[in-house]
Amino acid sequence: MRVGLSAYLLHRGSDYRAAGVSVYIYQLLTHLVREGGNDYLAFVGDDAPPIDGLPYVVSPVTTRAASWRIPWEQLVVPIQARSRGIDVLHATVNVAPVLFPGPIVVTVHDLAFLRYPELFARQKALYLKAAVKISVRRADQIIAVSENTRNDLIDLMDVRPDRVSVIHHGVDRSFRPLESRDFAATRARLDQKRPYVLYVGTLEPRKNVDVLISAFARARENLALPHQLVLAGAPGWRYENLFQQVSELGLQDEVKFLGYVDPGLLALWYNAADLFVYPPAYEGFGLPLLEAMSCGVPCITSASSALREIGGGACLQVEPGSEEGLQMAITRMVTDPALRARLRQEGVRRASNFTWSRAARETLTVYARAASHS
Repeated sequence: MRVGLSAYLLHRGSDYRAAGVSVYIYQLLTHLVREGGNDYLAFVGDDAPPIDGLPYVVSPVTTRAASWRIPWEQLVVPIQARSRGIDVLHATVNVAPVLFPGPIVVTVHDLAFLRYPELFARQKALYLKAAVKISVRRADQIIAVSENTRNDLIDLMDVRPDRVSVIHHGVDRSFRPLESRDFAATRARLDQKRPYVLYVGTLEPRKNVDVLISAFARARENLALPHQLVLAGAPGWRYENLFQQVSELGLQDEVKFLGYVDPGLLALWYNAADLFVYPPAYEGFGLPLLEAMSCGVPCITSASSALREIGGGACLQVEPGSEEGLQMAITRMVTDPALRARLRQEGVRRASNFTWSRAARETLTVYARAASHS
């Protein structure tokens, strides 16, 4: 079977585009090729990192800008795919080239634009609402990255349950506990002198980073914490208020903005952290939480959306948006070494259930199902 992969959000760079869905695309495509059995062809932009054994059709126009990417994907890719003998076309991020005449699979990551439209630019929310709805109606098979996303598709877009397969992300093997648990030595390698609480993710409104900063300030005040709060992640949009918040709270020396962190260093930052806090209001999956658990870091996250599903009982969970709840969880974690030790073990055990190899194998089953409907 010849499978086409619409992967225009596969990105090599040091901004927010290299996180999230780009990681999903890269890891899934890499492991699909390793599994073998099919002939693959990926449709990508000119900034896509290479994947061994996977040929590309590179767009001659920039696909970074939605104003170019959307018409190219919708009007040109169906022609390219058909002319190259594609049997099944997999749209890897939410929106499919619906004019392709053959079987289509689409991966839907989340429906945050329906759950929290106020956190999106109005034009973007309207576009996603229309485009995703058309895509899931046209698709022969739908992949949801979590049970939460599957439930949202059923509840908010009236998708038949039998058309949706849940396939969880995996976690790269580089995210694992270091053999040496000498955190001070690891921090020295990172030029990080003080112990720290870590957040990893794009800086944008739905991540609740402002709530985390306020909760950290309260915990620090109550406990005289020696920790810094380290925020690792590229700016997304509407993030400028975070710098103002830190300044108003007088935390310029206590909150550290790392910006985008190279994946080669990210595992070190996870490993050397005393705890990891990931408090978004809503996530379709929540890959940073899985990476942190895989590194053996005790975690705090939101008791909502897919985060509750992915974290299970291996992390502390608080109501999203609750500054008091987050402050109490940080305080409890810092003052209870037995709890931290237990969550380290349970997190590693929980994360071991999520592999990219399994995600690839389950995706192959969806391709076969889509092809059988043609």
